Amino acid sequence: MRTTLLFAQDTTGIRVQAPVDSAKEKTTLTIAALYGTGIDYYGQTTEQRLPYLALNATVRIPAGFYLSATGFHLFSDSLLMSASALSAGYGFKITSKLSGDVSFTHTFFPSKSPFLQASSPNMASASLGYEYFLKTSLEGDLAFGAQTDYFTTLSNSKSFDVNLSGGRAILNFTPELALTAGTQQYYETYLTEKANNGNGKGNNGKGKGNGSGNGNNAPGQTTETTINYKKYGLLSYNLKLPVSYNRASYLIEAALKLSLLGSNTANKDHINSFFTLSAYYQF
Repeated sequence: MRTTLLFAQDTTGIRVQAPVDSAKEKTTLTIAALYGTGIDYYGQTTEQRLPYLALNATVRIPAGFYLSATGFHLFSDSLLMSASALSAGYGFKITSKLSGDVSFTHTFFPSKSPFLQASSPNMASASLGYEYFLKTSLEGDLAFGAQTDYFTTLSNSKSFDVNLSGGRAILNFTPELALTAGTQQYYETYLTEKANNGNGKGNNGKGKGNGSGNGNNAPGQTTETTINYKKYGLLSYNLKLPVSYNRASYLIEAALKLSLLGSNTANKDHINSFFTLSAYYQF
């Protein structure tokens, strides 16, 4: 029984994955646990490395509608719940090869949250995916709150399956290449909040983003880059290498993601790396 993965962006920057068995025409409940080495927001991250644990529950009905709830704990945080998110969405088929998804997520961030994008707790997303030799997807995201930002991601992936245990299990490898572009007013607000807390140098409007705000420079070294945070530009080139073990009711996945930051970021040409380990069980 083949299980596929549905990806849904939420405002924490974490890709919450809900395994969906396309052969089952019934309501399903999927629970998931995910460990990550750092918060990934379109390839960018914070000065402080933020390993986390996320717990998710997703209910999906055969018509394609789904509801999802996620809780996040940062290991550096004294709070049990560092953030929480509620999502609603609709996945649909246009043709046998063309599919789409629309969703809305609201994330609840506590005051003085260390998340890079805490000023934009709302995320509206829409995507189209076309499957042929590759799977090509185009996604548009609108993040809004204290600031409003726009993102687009174009990705290409290829799935490779190996049948195990006489076909009762599948080992899957799905490498993905993606380009992400967008605006960065959330990053401007992040720097300003760091300045207000005495931890960095914030700026307003067009100005100089402190390179140390992303934590990618050597200790004691800063690099100042003039950035227009309202400008739509290239944010990151991304390579994701996920490997999953899939049986009828559960899935375990390990994934490495490498993000080369683009010309419109404070740390141009720096490479961020993220590792995640996740497990899913579907009822």
